[in-house]
Amino acid sequence: MKKCSPIFAKLGLVLICLLSSCGDGSSGSAASNNVNSATTGTALVAPPTDPSVAITSFTVVSTATAAQKSVPVTFGQPFKAGDLLNGSQIEARDASGNSVPVQMDEVSSHLDGSVRFAVISAQVADLQANEQRVIHLYRTTSAANTASAANFSTNAFDLKLAAIVYSPQISVVTFGNRNGTTAGTPYLEGEQITLQLGDTNPEQYVLTVSAAQAGGGFQTLTKIAEGFLALINASSKKYLAYKPGGGGYENLWITPLKTDGAAFAIKFSYAGAAVQTVSQQQTYQAPHSYQATPRPVLDAMLASGQSPRLNGPTAREYTIVTPFVDSSSGTKHPQLMARLHTRFVDAGQRVRTDMVIENNWTYEPNPGNLTYELAVTQGGQTIYHQAPFTHYHHARWHKVLWTGAEPQAQVRQDMRYFLDSRATWNYNLAVQIPEKVLAAEAASLATADTSPMGTAFVTPYFPGTGGRPDIGPLPRWTALYLLSQDPRQRAVMLANADAAASVPIHYRDAPTDQPVSLVTHPGLAMRYGTSSAVDALPANTNDATVWTPDTSHQASFSYVPYLVTGDAFYLDETLFWANWNMGNNNPAYRQFGKGIVNSEQVRGQAWALRSIGEATRALPDRHPMKTYFKTKLAHNLAWYNATYPPRNTSDNNMSQIGMVEQGLDALSNTRPWMDDYVAIVLAQLAENGEPGALNYLQWLSNFTVGRFTHEASGYCAAYASIYTLLVFDANGKQITDWGALFKYNWPAVTACDPNQAIASGYPEWAGGYAATARAVLSVSASVGIAGAADAYKRWVTLTPKMDADFSNDPTWAIIQR
Repeated sequence: MKKCSPIFAKLGLVLICLLSSCGDGSSGSAASNNVNSATTGTALVAPPTDPSVAITSFTVVSTATAAQKSVPVTFGQPFKAGDLLNGSQIEARDASGNSVPVQMDEVSSHLDGSVRFAVISAQVADLQANEQRVIHLYRTTSAANTASAANFSTNAFDLKLAAIVYSPQISVVTFGNRNGTTAGTPYLEGEQITLQLGDTNPEQYVLTVSAAQAGGGFQTLTKIAEGFLALINASSKKYLAYKPGGGGYENLWITPLKTDGAAFAIKFSYAGAAVQTVSQQQTYQAPHSYQATPRPVLDAMLASGQSPRLNGPTAREYTIVTPFVDSSSGTKHPQLMARLHTRFVDAGQRVRTDMVIENNWTYEPNPGNLTYELAVTQGGQTIYHQAPFTHYHHARWHKVLWTGAEPQAQVRQDMRYFLDSRATWNYNLAVQIPEKVLAAEAASLATADTSPMGTAFVTPYFPGTGGRPDIGPLPRWTALYLLSQDPRQRAVMLANADAAASVPIHYRDAPTDQPVSLVTHPGLAMRYGTSSAVDALPANTNDATVWTPDTSHQASFSYVPYLVTGDAFYLDETLFWANWNMGNNNPAYRQFGKGIVNSEQVRGQAWALRSIGEATRALPDRHPMKTYFKTKLAHNLAWYNATYPPRNTSDNNMSQIGMVEQGLDALSNTRPWMDDYVAIVLAQLAENGEPGALNYLQWLSNFTVGRFTHEASGYCAAYASIYTLLVFDANGKQITDWGALFKYNWPAVTACDPNQAIASGYPEWAGGYAATARAVLSVSASVGIAGAADAYKRWVTLTPKMDADFSNDPTWAIIQR
């Protein structure tokens, strides 16, 4: 990075240079080029001693066509280790030296006690139409400002929520009686099946079994179910047929088109020997009205002196949790809850409420999907209405509502500093995202399902194979935002984080009001609502959704959205995903309360470790689950260090060459890119000083880096990004010599050619295994793994066409720090 002109430093504008991307974009500031405790766990880089030099800056961008007198903004801000020491505060000034009211909350600390991350709230005065105002953050030892009750009024807040909960009949029709892969009594070609729906003015649908539908196995039975689905939905005026997520094989779900539709009968007329069965997943009940009234809860919090989440002269935010109560009986709904993150700004004259509606209690009775509509009023006026929809079990959704005028502005962070903080990987800021890419993303979002429980760009069937925009260290949509900070791409990123909230992986424990603890409930297994006998979950009765979640194909949905916005909704999402990754499996496999993730596929281990690390770093120091997630991460790293680095040469199932296995599975078809995923996550953990991460990474790098550095031993680097590698010989013995390993996999290659083009891994594609190889070599070099820096430089020269494609997909566009 080129140094900025001294005149900028004198003016306190040193970061103007960073914002304008002077330099080559390939590395951070001079201080960030040093390896500090984020890598080694030793001494930190000393912070600048001159308080006139800004730590970092941000830009408030007006999106209004008229001047705004007051613009309150709240956002997340990562800090480099050592830049803001424990006990320090911040102050803010604009480019003209004018003081800007600012406060810092929700602090997460580095290992040395300096601030790692904080939520920043500022109030900008007299922002002109389309103005972009740069504001610098400085350290100060002045006492933090606190808001007094006299300075803030909460009178503007009086939201009321009214829900009408419906219970339409949901029946499941099953065609045939197959048992697993064993076919049952077959349907015969030419037979007619008549399905009747309803008693009064019934609808009848007739299907003649075709040759493709004849049989008793799940393939042909599925075709029959799909045939009736098409018949019903083509002409029915009363009923809807569906298959959640397109699955369900021979099962077909049928429900009224109207959410308040009455109960109905299902009858079959069929002369053959095959079987049809009908079961009810949900019985009809008359609609019930429920209300949630958060104002009394807020009044009780104020009366008790409860500290708000954000607490300063610029913003005060309270999290108000209130149930929905039956209007007639006063009975609380067992599952439906409102969680309102209510932020008072401009001394309380304006109120931002991030309204979160949850259906995710762990042990409360009657879990399942809920169908309801919702109306929100403020001062007796309806300000939001959500039409009837189905809210999945163990899922959540949110909507931001304003009382008073919503500020028309967005915050752009100093992305160079953001990345230098090591909050995430070092994405290459020299990559320019073309307008056509951003426009295409925005156009896709415009047609995506972003309603509550919508999927946006997220693939509902997680185990699906093939290239996907969500798979990588960060999803493609998040990398695009980091490199562009385009408001359209921000909307894409947040929409996908919102979509992930509809996946049924959210388990909150009522006694703590936090994600359920695996220490308190060591026998809990969350996947699909099942559990061991200990800590048994209440059974779901209506639980069909479009989602099939897993860990091995899981994205980082909410971590960067939290870092960017500072919103509690995205922090909670980060915790839920990390907890589910530990708690969805057999409790014995994870060592019960320890939360060990090694039973996952190798790639699943990578993404699970990533999610636990995200939760650990993002959580404020005062959060009640900070220690919980820190301990879980420590348990996992201790397990890997105890299992792998002291290699047992007598164990043929233990890698002798430096790779991670899934439990004790045979290594005959090792996929190197999965190990690369693990290494990429470990490097991020090592950069952030997690004890044990670097030690384990050094062992794993024998394989992840060694594939590129052993040409002298006969292992040609041009083949290093292969999809599958055989590591056992024909006799079942593990191959431990690099030359022999290469010869066994590529017997026709007689010698390594240092100038040979890459032979596998899609070297011209930004989404291929060769791109993954670039990323693993870059992050390994950043933390000082021997040989990684030279291997990275060489790999870059061998993949020259990849750079252009990074503009379309920067998922793996990670460079050496």
